[in-house]
Amino acid sequence: MADLAPPSSASASASPSASASAATGPLAPLRERQFVACWSAGAISASANWMLSLSVPVVVYQITGSMTLLGTVAIAANLPSLLGSPLGGVWADRHSKRVVLLLALGAQTLLTALLYWTSRNGAVTVANLLGLSAAIGFASSVNLSAYQALIADIVPKRQIRPAYRLNAIQFNLSRAIGPAIAGVVLSQWGPTTAFLINTLAHIPLVSVLLLFVRPRARKPHPATNVLKEIAAGAHVARESPALRMALLIVSMSAAFGMSIQQLATGLQKEVFRVDEAGLGMLVSSIGLAAVVTAILSIWLGDRFRASVTIRVGLVFYGLGLCIVAATDIFAVGLAGFAVTGFAHVLVNVSVTTALQIHVPDEFRGRVTSLQLMGIILSMAFGAQLGGALAEISSLPTVVALYGGVLVGFAAWGHWRMGGLRDLD
Repeated sequence: MADLAPPSSASASASPSASASAATGPLAPLRERQFVACWSAGAISASANWMLSLSVPVVVYQITGSMTLLGTVAIAANLPSLLGSPLGGVWADRHSKRVVLLLALGAQTLLTALLYWTSRNGAVTVANLLGLSAAIGFASSVNLSAYQALIADIVPKRQIRPAYRLNAIQFNLSRAIGPAIAGVVLSQWGPTTAFLINTLAHIPLVSVLLLFVRPRARKPHPATNVLKEIAAGAHVARESPALRMALLIVSMSAAFGMSIQQLATGLQKEVFRVDEAGLGMLVSSIGLAAVVTAILSIWLGDRFRASVTIRVGLVFYGLGLCIVAATDIFAVGLAGFAVTGFAHVLVNVSVTTALQIHVPDEFRGRVTSLQLMGIILSMAFGAQLGGALAEISSLPTVVALYGGVLVGFAAWGHWRMGGLRDLD
């Protein structure tokens, strides 16, 4: 402890800088008990969401064998975010983020329990899968908006940047774990067990929020018209070049990058010809590469400008998809998906960090909800478009096309959008 050290000029001069470094270093948020508890329990809950995103398309494909319906499932699960994300943002700005998150998690738990009960009793149909997916998607979008906004309230302000980088590791770790578990569970025990695990997985985060989390008090937000509040958040994003650019980039990467994950069942069945465990490996390779990259990004800190990292990430995203499109060899497909996981972190961690740094505190929930809505809706749009195009041509052709779009967008950002330097 610095205040107990023998008095000397060296220790006196070193202590303040060491203390400042400890308070603002890349791992500083891990000294905050609330952050660690939320991070750990949130990883379990998020893994469950990724499990569900893989399990439901598998069941639909088993029932129908339709690529188009795979896109429809993505639309059903993600379209409710058009309402849920902005409402979650408004509620998070207006009320306690902790309470909003608890209510959303409670709704998700009840709905996934209903999905489990339906599957256990042999009552699964495409119609009720789509309906429950839509309801769960609404609750999940409220959950995501509130959770992302909560992070800034459970760490000191100087730790917001490293906190969101660590949160990116959690997101990508769950993206690796969830599909891997789903693949094994689906192949060994079937979708009913997967739905049961999904139901139980939200309980740890609910417990943490009830027992540990007490976010910083915020200035009360007066209740006004909800539509006006959403519009005010959109106005803030539109008037800020950095926020406007960030929202465009995450939407493009979701529409033409992340959306391919929604169609992975088609690649599994028609191209690589592997079982559900192989499907889990395909999707998990994205998450595993993303985790490694996210850890590396923490170590590198701010050594590279966000504008450079994002442009490089978009190019690698496109190249990874082209690798997937060019092969029917499973191991090569895994490598291609891993490249997209690496690229995803380069793009999205940089964009998310820039957005959270530039957004005013009083609009954090609403602008964060716009980011999430852009990701979710764009991913659903890309999956639906890709599924429809695959029925006309082939899924590898669609994957290659999407890869080309991302490389082209990187070039457009470099030459026509000032090199994306507004995000630096």
